[in-house]
Amino acid sequence: MEKTGLLPRPNGHHTRKSHTRRSKVGFSWKSVVPATVLATLLLAWQGGVHSGPKPTPTLTAAQLSDGLRQCAKNHQHPFVDYSLASTRLSTKDSKGPVKIFRNATLIDGDGSIHHEVDIEIQGDIITYVGKRRAETSVEAVIIDVGGRYLSPGLVDMHSHVGIRQEPQILMNADVTESTLPVTPWARAIDGFKPSDAAIKIVASGGTTTSLVLTGASNLISGEGMVIKHRDTNSVWGMEIDSTSGGASPKRQRYLKMACGENIKQNFEKVPGGPISRLGESGYVRFAFEEARNLLQSQDAWCERAAVAGGAGLNVPYPTSLHWQTLVDTLRGDVTVHLHCYQTQDVFSEFDHADEFGYNITALHHITQAHEMLDEIKKRGAMLATFSDEGGFKNENYHASWYMLKLAAEAGIPIALTTDHPAKHGQFFAQEAQIGHHFQLEEKLAIASITSVPARALGLDNRIGWIRPGYDADLVIWDSHPLAIGATPLQVVVDGKTYINASEKLWEESVKREQAFAPAPLSRSQKVNDNKTCSPGQKDIVLRGVTKSHINGLRTSVLSGATAVVRGGVLQCVGDSSCEAIASAAIEEGIPELHLKSGYILPGIVSATRSHGLSELVSEPSTKDGELSGADVSHVISAADGLRFGDRRLAITHRRGLTTLITAPISNGFIHGLSTAFRPGAAHGLSPGAVIKRDVSLFLSIGHEGKNAAFPSESSQFNELRTLLATPNPPHESWALAANGTLPITVRTDNKDVIAKLITLKREFPALNIIIHGGGEAHLFARELAEASIAVVLAPFRCSQLTWEVRNCPPGPPLSDVAGPDLLLDAGVKLGIGIWDHRDRWATNALWEAGWLARGRGLAGASAERRGEVAVELVTKNMREIYGLEVRDEREFVVYEGDPLEYGASVALIVEEGEVQRCWPDVEEKYVY
Repeated sequence: MEKTGLLPRPNGHHTRKSHTRRSKVGFSWKSVVPATVLATLLLAWQGGVHSGPKPTPTLTAAQLSDGLRQCAKNHQHPFVDYSLASTRLSTKDSKGPVKIFRNATLIDGDGSIHHEVDIEIQGDIITYVGKRRAETSVEAVIIDVGGRYLSPGLVDMHSHVGIRQEPQILMNADVTESTLPVTPWARAIDGFKPSDAAIKIVASGGTTTSLVLTGASNLISGEGMVIKHRDTNSVWGMEIDSTSGGASPKRQRYLKMACGENIKQNFEKVPGGPISRLGESGYVRFAFEEARNLLQSQDAWCERAAVAGGAGLNVPYPTSLHWQTLVDTLRGDVTVHLHCYQTQDVFSEFDHADEFGYNITALHHITQAHEMLDEIKKRGAMLATFSDEGGFKNENYHASWYMLKLAAEAGIPIALTTDHPAKHGQFFAQEAQIGHHFQLEEKLAIASITSVPARALGLDNRIGWIRPGYDADLVIWDSHPLAIGATPLQVVVDGKTYINASEKLWEESVKREQAFAPAPLSRSQKVNDNKTCSPGQKDIVLRGVTKSHINGLRTSVLSGATAVVRGGVLQCVGDSSCEAIASAAIEEGIPELHLKSGYILPGIVSATRSHGLSELVSEPSTKDGELSGADVSHVISAADGLRFGDRRLAITHRRGLTTLITAPISNGFIHGLSTAFRPGAAHGLSPGAVIKRDVSLFLSIGHEGKNAAFPSESSQFNELRTLLATPNPPHESWALAANGTLPITVRTDNKDVIAKLITLKREFPALNIIIHGGGEAHLFARELAEASIAVVLAPFRCSQLTWEVRNCPPGPPLSDVAGPDLLLDAGVKLGIGIWDHRDRWATNALWEAGWLARGRGLAGASAERRGEVAVELVTKNMREIYGLEVRDEREFVVYEGDPLEYGASVALIVEEGEVQRCWPDVEEKYVY
């Protein structure tokens, strides 16, 4: 803080009137900071300590002039010029290149749909939107959209693209300057890398504009920047002009603030902290106190200069690189974007905003907004959040999947975000798709990724809509953007085609269903008679069945068929004899359940990282514990660490997963013996709680497997080869693995590790190897099939996040096929798992499979066959890969609606001879 020569605040001076309250802190914040960090803070924020007599300040004419200009600027503020579009149209170059997108089904920024629309663009702006457009130029390029959906370019208002470059390595990470709790002087633009391959990959999902924010490892992390996903190698060529073409005297600016667990964890071992929410609040208030002091000194200087024409002033206009961003925030020139999850944190931040007189524009990540909707609405704040994030740490444990619906009903604006690469920006549209599944209205779901974020960024006069005079940013989709698997065919940014799918993908899209059912299916347990369906029931007649995927009772698409369950076993589906069996059951008093488009599937199986062993990833008391990964003589079974009945397991079960496979948590090469168990079991003594105690021997090979005992990939392979070849290994599991009795699951994505595993299988032909991960497995698809090595893709749609998976194919529209397609076409036995350390998306296994059902693999297969294969990926294949009994007719889930599409809901779950759940809502009451 540069305070030399600052003038005292004159009597009668006022700061902003809104939300102003006198601070109770009557002394400088530096006097309360612990002495262990005082010197560091002084050097970092004051530029060092000076001793000796201070020189007499002098004020030059140039300094006075500069100061007066700054005083004038203090009364100017950024604004959105909504006449920008008309100005552009009236001044456009009439000789610029013209493109006409003919016969589009337009989905505009408010979600409204318009058919048979032509869109003309000239240069970098849209010049016409309406019915049939006659060519305005003989050289106009005509793009026949063919009735496909066309939308504005998507706008992601929380991304780290360019500052968390892919593949992520330590030297490429420039998200947060996390050495200090408060760094308002930091700027995303200073760490932005136009060479980040993710910029184009994200654009291939339809995103044309991103707000790149600094991170959340400290309280005030700095200033973000808005970029266009353009084909340029210059950071300035990507940054968007936010001055409305120069009409606004100042550009739009975006300050990132954060609170909660991230900061506590980051500064936990740093002298001076903060290590509590009390400390977090203190640091924020101290910082804004310094900013307010500087603001008052600046205003005092300006008042003195205005009154006396500068006479008697002998110091320059007060400035501080450290605090000016916060001063500008207090002046209303910078919007505040707050990363907070829990209500107590948001209320604290609102309190700080009231105290110092600034406004919070957007609440990012918040997963408990439903608990404080009135306060959020009263303050005019908006949500910038996720559709299905929650349950893996304390601050999002109480997340609601229906928060978006509730917030929308309260009239609060909602923008969905990815936090790329936390959720990969390539799949941004999926946030709106899942939000819609959980009852966010269709139009609002579209607006949440287009016009709402555009408005929040102060850019809705040029992006977020398809309107004349707006930026020519548009996306042509192969199907409705809220449909599962929806993929852009063409992405246009500023009038230039940035992404264009192959002719093959354009032709295939003609066959896709363009119709879309906007209303999600959902039926609450509360509106159904529990005499018809209730837990513990063993017999029931199902009416309205559309399809069965049950082994031995599989059907093609039916129309209102019947199925009968007796003694907890599915006896028949759809054939003529089933009606007779149903009639006999009804005569015995067995209840009938009438379904709306019923689907019967085997229980879903997934292999996860820590389900059943960990509930809150950063809280040791909620976990089984973590192994060193170094002891090959004591091979631990995950069965001995299972914990049943937690909220994550309950949610997983309510979504139709009946079997989870989890290995012991480890920090190195060896994990131990993975276990298959029932997530719906109340405790370890429940019937069938542990389905199979020892499923496979689980290892990590590669970077994740490195520890003190096995610090390299080569040492890991050497140890594995030695243990397999030893006649009397230190634990019997190694012998069972060597003779093929016990499968070996290897966690890896890397192609070189996969190649070595294929070689290892040739050395030890009896080995039963399962690859878990497999991000680069497509490179050896044929060899894996020949070696009978199964692959459990985790995640199913990989991204080039790390060095180990940098060869992951991005898939359509950048390539015709994705990794899963190549593996299936080669005949590899394939399953779907999860490995995110928070196990966030195990519940979405069927939706992941649904991408395949809509995909391009299985050349020549019918849509029905692709759907069957998709279901097998999470049922039959997983049971066969892990050696689990196939018991479809005794362990199945009944859905209303096709579960490979959004909108379906679970009607009942049958396991262990009886109905376990009826109409389970993902958010049944829980105790915490």
